[in-house]
Amino acid sequence: MLASVFTKSIRDRQVGTMWGVLGVVSVALMGLAAYADLDAEVMELFDGLPEAVQMMIGVSNASGAGSLILGEVVNLMAPLILGGLAISMGAGAVAGEERRGTLGLLLGNPKSRRQVVTSKAGAMVLLLAAGAALSGAGSVAVAQAFGSYPDDIDVTAGMVHVAALCLFFGVFALFLGAWTGNSSLASGTSTGLLLLSFLAAGLLPLVEGLEDVAKAFPWYYFNGSQPLTNGIDWGHLSVLVGLSLLLFAGSLYGVGRRDLKIGAQSGALMNRLRERPRVEKLLSRIAGQANVSSIAVKTSTESRTMMVIGASVLLYVALIVGPMYNALSDALITLSTAIPDALKAMIGSADMATPEGFLTAEIFSVTLPATLIVVGTMLGGRALAGEEEDRTMDLLLANPVTRSRVVVEKAAAIALVLLALGLANAIGTWLGSLIGGLGVSTVNIFTVSLLGTLLGLFFGYLSLAISAATGRRRAAAYGTAGVAFVTYFAASFLPVSASFAAWAKVSPFYYYMDGDPLANGVQWGHALVLVVLSAVTLASAVPLFRRRDVHG
Repeated sequence: MLASVFTKSIRDRQVGTMWGVLGVVSVALMGLAAYADLDAEVMELFDGLPEAVQMMIGVSNASGAGSLILGEVVNLMAPLILGGLAISMGAGAVAGEERRGTLGLLLGNPKSRRQVVTSKAGAMVLLLAAGAALSGAGSVAVAQAFGSYPDDIDVTAGMVHVAALCLFFGVFALFLGAWTGNSSLASGTSTGLLLLSFLAAGLLPLVEGLEDVAKAFPWYYFNGSQPLTNGIDWGHLSVLVGLSLLLFAGSLYGVGRRDLKIGAQSGALMNRLRERPRVEKLLSRIAGQANVSSIAVKTSTESRTMMVIGASVLLYVALIVGPMYNALSDALITLSTAIPDALKAMIGSADMATPEGFLTAEIFSVTLPATLIVVGTMLGGRALAGEEEDRTMDLLLANPVTRSRVVVEKAAAIALVLLALGLANAIGTWLGSLIGGLGVSTVNIFTVSLLGTLLGLFFGYLSLAISAATGRRRAAAYGTAGVAFVTYFAASFLPVSASFAAWAKVSPFYYYMDGDPLANGVQWGHALVLVVLSAVTLASAVPLFRRRDVHG
């Protein structure tokens, strides 16, 4: 597998792809097991759903629970998981090799820069195609095992669209990494675009006068034609593939004209931007200067750019979602009355007829936890494994500090960053509620944001523990993402079945989502559970790091 850059890239990424496939199929298994006896309720639900909402689900003619679950898998789970893997591949293709100082080895084979990028992109295409095919086949096999596979659902067409969408985001990350040499910038920006595109394509068609604006976002060309029902839309598919080819051509041009900074975090483009006085002033204010008074302070100040960008995104999204509630159609506002209680888990158990339910569905069920988990996972993986991969761990441990103190102070830095993000979300939601005149409880907004911060903290510490155990940032990212996706859907699906409802309590999302905390207030016992989970996870990281031979 080391015979070429292409085969080496496949070897490096094949395990992560298989974990992604396993995550998708696991969600299909949990959903179909929970909804196996709810076919009648599903048909009743679809008889009363507005057409716009059917488009959001991606299935216009449901024939039972299998239709709804496969729609959820293909239209949400698969693109998010495989899209995250594609972004990781794209960001690591050039910028990741530069950061690790291994790009010079690839170029010394001998291989030209463009050959390396082409081989990396080819491996990405093959892995995404295999991942989409296996995810679709596995989900269909599960549905057939439960006797719930609908004849009117074209999973193959849906997965073709999934692969095209994920390829776009992967090549977008490759493009940014090729031009900047900054893997964090490439992955963070691409992930932000993925989440923004998901929200825009789902919300904008529901607002009168903004339907066509959704066409500016790639997610629209993924499920706007409802491929699960109508088959492959070659026009929409050509848009995604065409954009991917343009970005790939831009990547070849960018990596060919840039001075590669082996092992550096930023390339010539960022340096040229800094030559502009106004841009330099802005970047300097965002990044600030690292304070080295302690490991915790130094780590948190080094993460200032990520914190400012993440907080700005949360603040902006939360600010505009509140007023948007008043612009939505009556069909969506009254949607909850048509949905049986057993099926509300499909939309996060939110009562969309109320401002609290709308904010829960659009901010607190997806945007806030996704952002906090992504940032926490990145910080947790970088805290220890990043130091080892960057070959700076020996410098850190050369100071008069114990390994236990290093872990604890790194954990404190993660907590500081996530608290800042949670506060930004709370302020944005509060202001959006004021502007829109929604009257949502200020106390509940801030306490639920705190609860979301505790959820993100658990996953950040899980990433830290995996980082401590393996010394590999990629293992920390994949492991934490896998746990997050599976436990999220466990908390969403399992409570609807009396046979599986008790198992939902093993998911940390249960203690975040249960009881509609934005409307009814936070259950502080649930908050305590998240605190204990985080503390236990952090405590496990200390001996894992102390007993392992670390790489300087």
